[in-house]
Amino acid sequence: MSLVSRIREKAVEWAVGRVVRMAQQGARGNNFERRLARMLYLAKFITRDPLWSAVVKGVHEKLRNGHPAIGVARRLLTRMNPNVRRNIVGSLIVHETLLGAARRHAIEDAGLGYYPPSFLTVSPSMYCNLKCYGCYAGEYDPKEQLSFEEFDDLLNQAKDLGMYFCVVSGGEPYCYKPLLKLFEKHRDMTFQTYTSGMHLDDATVDRLAELGNAVPCISCEGFEEETDRRRGKGAFAKVVRAMNRLRDKGVVFGFSATVTRENAEVVSSEEFIDFYIEQGCLIGWYFQYIPIGRSPVLELMATPEQRAMVGRRVRSFRESKEIFLVDFWNDGEHAGGCIAGGRKYFHVNNRGDVEPCVFCHFASDNIREKPLREILGSGILKAIRSRQPYHDDLRRPCILIDNPHVLREVVAETGAYPTHPGAESLLTTFAAPLDDYARDFGEVLEHENKSTWQMHI
Repeated sequence: MSLVSRIREKAVEWAVGRVVRMAQQGARGNNFERRLARMLYLAKFITRDPLWSAVVKGVHEKLRNGHPAIGVARRLLTRMNPNVRRNIVGSLIVHETLLGAARRHAIEDAGLGYYPPSFLTVSPSMYCNLKCYGCYAGEYDPKEQLSFEEFDDLLNQAKDLGMYFCVVSGGEPYCYKPLLKLFEKHRDMTFQTYTSGMHLDDATVDRLAELGNAVPCISCEGFEEETDRRRGKGAFAKVVRAMNRLRDKGVVFGFSATVTRENAEVVSSEEFIDFYIEQGCLIGWYFQYIPIGRSPVLELMATPEQRAMVGRRVRSFRESKEIFLVDFWNDGEHAGGCIAGGRKYFHVNNRGDVEPCVFCHFASDNIREKPLREILGSGILKAIRSRQPYHDDLRRPCILIDNPHVLREVVAETGAYPTHPGAESLLTTFAAPLDDYARDFGEVLEHENKSTWQMHI
């Protein structure tokens, strides 16, 4: 990096830090909205990334209209542990959103051949101590995992490409022993973990509060009945205790709900949202159950009607609840379609295979054999990006369940290999049912008033 670039980055870090401190000081007063608007103006001025620019513009609009998102920002700035607040601002806002986007554009302009993705997801271990039915993670060997050195090198390669945000999935991330050591070494990054919450004991939460750069999102199936039914007796109580620890220590955290045919009504209810806001969640993720892994259960998939219902409700909650909600499959219009394949993110599994996304278990390359820069510009990732968006209707973004024929095409074209036994079922056993699902969901959308699907940030 040139001296001019380093000076510019330090100037941005100082400016953002100063504005955030000003916003924090006014968070309990009448000037908070004005101070927050000043911070957003600075972000809009610096970033060149179109997705982040759209996010900043949307938040500005919400701010002018007195949107509940203001409450989320206020909670972040007033209730969080100072370490968390400082590192989330420094890593996520400065490095990823502002400077990272500028660096990615500079790298692309220098002749890379593609615009690097914004973030990566890594499953260093696919092992999980739970045995949730319909989930693939519990069947993996805990000894088959990325070494500390491999994960560390991968993060360094990602930062060289301008990525400062890493999602850690699995399996259960906190079963991976070097995890907190990696968080400590890469303090200039923000990490989000998808976790069952079973391993978030006092010592672990204390360490997360000290480091301040990790955001746990805890899986839940609904309330006690739904969560214990799928995750085991007592799981819900452990989730609540983990959230209480995180809230009391000022760690930013959220929930992660997998929508199935059995719980779609519950997890999209107002009671569900209010309960997890009360626990202290600032973020909520919604994912559709996808029939992948060694023992997939097609019948667990939410129906097309249920998926559309969840989308409508989540959009309504965004306008009325003090929590940041993301509906991964139903937010295609906001994201410009599918974000996988290295367009905005990609996934590295426990053996180093680089997959298009967490749910698409096919790969052309492995980080143990090639540098990340080369992998992102070739193979199945490149083939997928060349086809995005897959459909004119961005409400149908997914290569797995909305456009499954595209997955079959890119696997055949690139010779991508399945990354674990059973992955090929999407191309064989489940090909016809997924084609039927895609058709049926399209018909549901035809009867929807498209204006109800407008994205709200």
